[in-house]
Amino acid sequence: MKKMNKLSISLLSAILSAGYITGSALPAVASPEYTPVAGTFTEFDKYLVMDEQANVPNVNFEYTVSNGESQTYDIDGKKFEVLSGASADGTPVITGTSEGVISFEPYDTTTLFEDKAEGDLVKDIEEGEKYAKKTARVDFSDVTFSEPGVYRYIITESGTNQGVTNDTDPTRTLDVYVTDNEGKLEVSAYVLHSDVSDIIINEDYGTDGNVKDNKSQGFTNEYDTSDLTVRKEVSGNQASRDKYFEFTVAISDAVPGTVYDVILKDCDAQTGVNDATVSENENKINPGKLTVGKDGTVTQKFYLNHGQQIEIQGIAKDTSYKVTENPEDYKQTANTADEAVISIQDGTVSADTSGEITSADITTGYLNTRDGIIPTGIFMSAVPFAAAVLIGGIGIATIVLKKRKGTINDKLS
Repeated sequence: MKKMNKLSISLLSAILSAGYITGSALPAVASPEYTPVAGTFTEFDKYLVMDEQANVPNVNFEYTVSNGESQTYDIDGKKFEVLSGASADGTPVITGTSEGVISFEPYDTTTLFEDKAEGDLVKDIEEGEKYAKKTARVDFSDVTFSEPGVYRYIITESGTNQGVTNDTDPTRTLDVYVTDNEGKLEVSAYVLHSDVSDIIINEDYGTDGNVKDNKSQGFTNEYDTSDLTVRKEVSGNQASRDKYFEFTVAISDAVPGTVYDVILKDCDAQTGVNDATVSENENKINPGKLTVGKDGTVTQKFYLNHGQQIEIQGIAKDTSYKVTENPEDYKQTANTADEAVISIQDGTVSADTSGEITSADITTGYLNTRDGIIPTGIFMSAVPFAAAVLIGGIGIATIVLKKRKGTINDKLS
């Protein structure tokens, strides 16, 4: 027993002399400390849906990114916390056409409804429509993360553009997944949601890798346009149906730089020459495009004869228009919503010759009339009277001829 005590004391002395359990020499248990990791980037899409015949407008959309709220999920006793983006160091930056802005402009590439790419999550597009697409980048290169977790950010869209209806939900939720890979931090995923929603937790109390149905690819906005048809009608028994009349179409309150296509399939691209048309209206060109000036207006002359029309496509809602015509020496009647003197095509609304574009295609124009009464009475007897005179003349000529013949016979006898 004494020997054991001696051994124990000797062993204890050796341990103490080695400094393993002294307060000053005992090494502390090292707590793991991560080296912060910088983020990379992710992208989201912006869609602008419009009618097939409309051109892409000049519009701008602005975007900001802010820290989302932290949230603790408790599902079936399993808990998981989503961290606010404020837990990270730095601020993400959104870049598109420029920092924080995505711009569309005429002649941007568009895709028809039937050609929609499988990966394009454009909302509510229908047959007869097309869409333009832009991509924005959310740059996290100046953001560092010091712990594993899910960090939440909120992306907000804003912008007031003529004729454009913004996405019904102006925000998207962006979750950044930061994970531990054998003691080293890495940014593993970025997931964009249409709204704040629950995260699915697996049996190991972590996320299960699935995304709910509210996964989003970006924002979808609608561009509301209508077509303006200007039609010419001529009536009356003394009216010329091949005579060209001069029209003036003035568009105002439009977005500068907007381009309108003009459909000329129902009229002449260049006017002809005939006896009824004044020289000023001969050999005139009807243009196939109009471009709105810096002052938000565009004015253009067109030349039409009976039954012809032009169709100006893709005019944004709330744009103003005015159509005038030089009737020359014809009686002129303007088309009005109450007195539809113009042949209205299916799917259009008969409209005044001036007004504001709404959400319906409209047709307007002018009816020119020259109608006369054919003279009656004594003038109508001119033909039978002339015939009687002619017959009488023939009779007189016959008598004279007979008389002359008789005279000749007398001389012969």
